[in-house]
Amino acid sequence: MISRRELLRGLLAGTATAISRIALADVKKTPSPEYLNILYDKPAWTTAGKGIDFTRIEIRRNQELIEVAAIMKIDPKYNQIRVFSSYEEEGKATARTIEEWQKVTGALGMVNGAQYMADPYYMPCAPIICDGKPKGPKSNPSVRGMLVAEPKRPGLPIADLLDFEFDQYHPGSYTQGVQHWPILLDRHGNIKVKKSGWQANRTIVAKDSKGNILFLTTEGSYFTLYNLGFFLKESNAKPHGGLHIHTAMNLDGGGEANMVLKTKKVAYLRHGSFEESRKDTLSLLQFKRKIPGVIGVFSR
Repeated sequence: MISRRELLRGLLAGTATAISRIALADVKKTPSPEYLNILYDKPAWTTAGKGIDFTRIEIRRNQELIEVAAIMKIDPKYNQIRVFSSYEEEGKATARTIEEWQKVTGALGMVNGAQYMADPYYMPCAPIICDGKPKGPKSNPSVRGMLVAEPKRPGLPIADLLDFEFDQYHPGSYTQGVQHWPILLDRHGNIKVKKSGWQANRTIVAKDSKGNILFLTTEGSYFTLYNLGFFLKESNAKPHGGLHIHTAMNLDGGGEANMVLKTKKVAYLRHGSFEESRKDTLSLLQFKRKIPGVIGVFSR
């Protein structure tokens, strides 16, 4: 029987499909960033819908649970990827929780999108494309890659993750796009970020070796960007092939690191920690950060 405490922990963890699982909601201190003796199992994928798979990977150091990575795997043949931003040049924008964004758009699944600015408020920090409409600055020297989807001309992938070290984006070729930084792992298995001690909740987008698009959000704030890149690289080297990551790119993190998935088979919701460096009261109460932009998944 699930105790009241375990039930509360499961509800705060945000998953309706596995309430009895160990959750991170009552972890009051972020684990130290060392990547030593890290253990995790082969991803156990659940079919959430046609061309949509979902998994939660429990990550342990020795036997201690220190992180959980929630992952949506999207087959673009059966699902559209669309980019949304409420920012307009007139300065008007409406921030919403990830659940509100899902309700307004009708998406099956969503994650947070790009980082945004304080001045002008809610303006994306890097160029994005929403249903063919460019938003944000014309360029940002920090960008290293771009998620693109829904091509305007034949011969292009339905969805792709470009690494600007190898790939070129041709303006006007896609109706959906998010430029961002950094690339965490490239196609040659190189980790493209430097080591640091900065830990936070993370959201990333990745492409696997079969052309699927993966959205990964961490439930805790254990990972530095370098260690997350190392985790993906290490996963690829597992005998079972792990996540088969081809390229991975960072998106906004911290309190903005959100994911929602709601189908007939899977219901999942997660909000990032309000305070990146520790689990404070607002985080434990699942404070919901409102965000001005998201990436949504829609059945074709």
